Amino acid sequence: MKITDLIDSQTLISDIAQCAGLIHSYGWAEANAGNLSIDVTSRVISPKPNARYYIVSRTGSRYRQTAVDPLRNLLLIEVASQESFFPSDAKPTMEWISHRCLQQAIGNRSVILHTHPAEIIALAALDISEADLNQSFARLLPELPLYLPEGIAVAPLRSPGSKELCEASLQALTGQKALIWSGHGILCFGNSLDEALDYMEIIVKAARIFLLLR
Repeated sequence: MKITDLIDSQTLISDIAQCAGLIHSYGWAEANAGNLSIDVTSRVISPKPNARYYIVSRTGSRYRQTAVDPLRNLLLIEVASQESFFPSDAKPTMEWISHRCLQQAIGNRSVILHTHPAEIIALAALDISEADLNQSFARLLPELPLYLPEGIAVAPLRSPGSKELCEASLQALTGQKALIWSGHGILCFGNSLDEALDYMEIIVKAARIFLLLR
């Protein structure tokens, strides 16, 4: 069974493809780096009681491939008493464990975008504190606090796809709409793909300016 058999998704799938193409064009997703998850429970045609539904990146998928053939690179996950995958032979990326716990923690925001911008990864080598990072970024890019008044959370380095990374992420977040995985990449949370991508574009620009000035 396909994603399109279960949810009203055509516009959303097109939006995912467009967003994936932009992310790849920015150079934020080498090989199969990065992934996404979207809570689509409200779009499911016949949902199970108390179940949640997410469109997520498939294991081995690439943003550049998602841009041209999204359905072959995405799957739908039903989270009830157990997880069910649609199509049944598809599997999520190893970072689904973090996406799942974060989806439950970000409130009414439905979209999580994760990418690997070089500027964000380079910050880990500078050993800058979260407070100093937020202060510097806000000073260098005045638009940033307008979009992200809560600032940017930073989680310490943990193994990708691990329970420890999930736990570190939850501990780092106190209502922010963006989270840096130190030495790994960034996640942004929004009510839409455009909103999450807006936050990411702004943060990466601030990081680029910060590094240029050093």
